[in-house]
Amino acid sequence: MKKYLLFLLFASTIIFGQAKEFPLKNEDFSQIVLNKQIYFEGEISKDSPFKLKFENIVKNPYKPNMYFVSGLTEVEGNQAKFLGEIIFTEKYDVRDSPDKMLVFGDFNLIENKSGEHSGIFKGKFRMQINKDLKPLNENFSTITFKGKWKNYIGNLDFDVWWANYTPTNISKIIFK
Repeated sequence: MKKYLLFLLFASTIIFGQAKEFPLKNEDFSQIVLNKQIYFEGEISKDSPFKLKFENIVKNPYKPNMYFVSGLTEVEGNQAKFLGEIIFTEKYDVRDSPDKMLVFGDFNLIENKSGEHSGIFKGKFRMQINKDLKPLNENFSTITFKGKWKNYIGNLDFDVWWANYTPTNISKIIFK
């Protein structure tokens, strides 16, 4: 019986314990996510305009699907610098566009400023890009981030999203 339980434990570790490896770990998405250092625009708390700009992105040499990021957030004229990471997790082909793909991942951004209006962003992102990662035109990729922002004090908790384009309905965008 002990041997059977040990075998089940070992087998479950192999089956469930291994994370699926990101298939494009050798590609470099830094320049795409930098978005020419132009602000991404979106909303926080459904009515407040939100802006975010990535100023620096460095691929983690030990975890090639992870990138260290830094930049600037802006809400109603208040700016804060942030540090964080984005982690690429999945890639899918686009059904009706054989030259495009969808790439999904997670983000965690920590604002450096203190006070009631500073906190942590966590959520998901998605990119629709050309498979060759080369631009066909100026708008070769769309990047959308969606998640939560919670302040350090713990009394504010808002939904937030931002993108490098203007989505017609953010609730219809699928994140994995």
